[in-house]
Amino acid sequence: FILNGSIITARDLAHKRISNYIHEKKPLPHSFNKIKNTALYHCGPIIKKINEKYKIISAGPTTSARMNSVENDIIKFLDIHILIGKGGMKNLDEKNLKVIYLSYPGGCGAIASRMIKEVVHVEWLDLGSSEAVWFLRVEQFGPLIVAQDISGNSLYK
Repeated sequence: FILNGSIITARDLAHKRISNYIHEKKPLPHSFNKIKNTALYHCGPIIKKINEKYKIISAGPTTSARMNSVENDIIKFLDIHILIGKGGMKNLDEKNLKVIYLSYPGGCGAIASRMIKEVVHVEWLDLGSSEAVWFLRVEQFGPLIVAQDISGNSLYK
């Protein structure tokens, strides 16, 4: 599977913050309103700022299981239908949420960075650059393996 378009990154702290917004019934920053048809990538990229622009140096996947406890709520809240990460997710409600989980190989962060064509926006830099939410435009991002599909099939079971 190859992905073209928009992705956002989110690791542990971003998931925790989004989860807090959900439970406190607070609106997310307006940049999240534009993520329809965007994939959520479990990734803590290595970033370099060059002349006021951000460059992704490495963007490998992080272990998705750490987000197990909050992911279903976040998927529903953000209306996300594609997750990308490493290692799969337990208790992912693929059928009801109509979400697929795409696995990206670990150790390929430098290769992934070449497929990221633009940093569109960043939210929550106060969390640190690897924990911030990065809004990215990608071309030919992959190879990605459909590891969990909307029928509940999983390569991890």
